[in-house]
Amino acid sequence: MRIRNSLVAFGAAVLMAFGGFGGLASPAAAEPGPGDAVSQSTSVDDGRTDTGSAVVTPPAATDNGQRASSASERGLGRCWNGRVSGRDFFMTCSGNGYKVYVDCTNGRYKFNTLFYGTWNHRLTCPVGTSAVWGGSWE
Repeated sequence: MRIRNSLVAFGAAVLMAFGGFGGLASPAAAEPGPGDAVSQSTSVDDGRTDTGSAVVTPPAATDNGQRASSASERGLGRCWNGRVSGRDFFMTCSGNGYKVYVDCTNGRYKFNTLFYGTWNHRLTCPVGTSAVWGGSWE
């Protein structure tokens, strides 16, 4: 009986360590940090959604981006309908393997999700900052 109780306790500890019961991760693990930017993207093609977060990128690494609505979009997602509203930057992009970024008043935030097809993006800067613009990169 004591061995069975020990095994049950061990099994419960293992389940909690690897994402909780039923394979659900704890909500805190998915939450962005207080200084992170957040992305919310919806596929125009099939309605799928994606969310992500990003930390500020060092200034030396901010030169390989493509601004939304720019004319030299070779090899990147083609972006249009860019607009800013407070902390949010909105745009639509289409391409075969691109990532998005947002420039906030405290720096650039690059998201690492690779997008294929046409997506509507809402990129939100951290609290206390404002969105400046954004686009695609890589």
